[in-house]
Amino acid sequence: MRELPKGALMRRYVIIGAGLAGHRGALELRRLDPQASIDLIGNEEVLPYDRPPLSKDVLLGKVASTTLMDADRYEELDIRFHPGVRANSIDRSAQTVGTDRGQRFPYDALLIATGSRPRRLPGVVTTGLNLCYLRTAADAVRLRDELRPGARVAVVGGGFIGLEAAAAARARGCDVSVLESADRILSRGLPVEAARYVHSLHTRNGIRIVTGARLEEIRGHYELQTQTETFKADTVVVGVGILPNIELAAAAGLELDDGIVVDGTCRTADPHIYAAGEVTAHPVPFGGRRRRLESWKVAQAQPLVAASAMTGRAGLPYAELPWLWSDQFDLNLQLLGMPERAAQFRVRGNPEGASWTLVGLDEQGLPVSGVAINAGRDIAQLRRSITRGTALPEDFF
Repeated sequence: MRELPKGALMRRYVIIGAGLAGHRGALELRRLDPQASIDLIGNEEVLPYDRPPLSKDVLLGKVASTTLMDADRYEELDIRFHPGVRANSIDRSAQTVGTDRGQRFPYDALLIATGSRPRRLPGVVTTGLNLCYLRTAADAVRLRDELRPGARVAVVGGGFIGLEAAAAARARGCDVSVLESADRILSRGLPVEAARYVHSLHTRNGIRIVTGARLEEIRGHYELQTQTETFKADTVVVGVGILPNIELAAAAGLELDDGIVVDGTCRTADPHIYAAGEVTAHPVPFGGRRRRLESWKVAQAQPLVAASAMTGRAGLPYAELPWLWSDQFDLNLQLLGMPERAAQFRVRGNPEGASWTLVGLDEQGLPVSGVAINAGRDIAQLRRSITRGTALPEDFF
């Protein structure tokens, strides 16, 4: 434990959740408060790691680990990391966190960074079946080992995670089918023109995509029954969305709205409790409404804002535009802003080519969103224009 100057009081910070948000929060708290007590509680038995590569480089066998920092470095920074410990209560009056091991962690400021978990298949009997819900490092390693040439892989869900897993499986030589219950893939948030391009990319690479596929049953030996067809598989990957881990916050009486409600500084209704990452329902800048975003950027940037507020600094509020990316085959897709606010879309480049950008404009012709297909440099220009509320130069198109 670090020694304090005579008469100084040591602040106690506790972080629940040891993903990217918890890890980033711990490092920033240590930077801002070198003498503080910091406890980082994680329910997995491993060091904090980054999740985006799990459905990409890990499945492709390009990397074996996405660990964010070695255990020795946590010790050097005097951050007490508690792996395999599940926080099960927050006592707001006593300002303590309880765990499944009977421990009590007192706090002056608490950061909830509990993230999300995969949504289970609704209304489908899967008793006794070992389906793969790709979320943890262990999930990725298990699936990677099952992606053998010729293996039949059924992916349930045509969102980003499902499609990234499908692309990796196909690259490993598997026979891949994607079953999507909606009438198109990527129906949540991605404009239809961009979704159509991704659909074509997958089919060109030998993946079968079945839309409007309502899964009714998964029988033994992985027979998937839809309303019209039976699919036989060796491995079933399920990617039908995620749910925020809000149970602790709910039991503690914090305000919820599809996530833990926070203000621009990541503070909850309790002045001693903050939240960061994809578990939060936070204000979205530049005309957006409060919402929860399933984005690496939120987990990367929000904890820095939270740590500043937790240490008593009057820093800038979290004001990042929604942004995410996805890598599939030779495609890099980046989505910026809020496509749902667009009154019209314009295209930069050739939408049948390998590189182009779809721009969403509001009623005044100002940009509110962009989808860049292998055109990441366009995102920087779009970010500047959306942030400043200015029109794009006409030669952009």
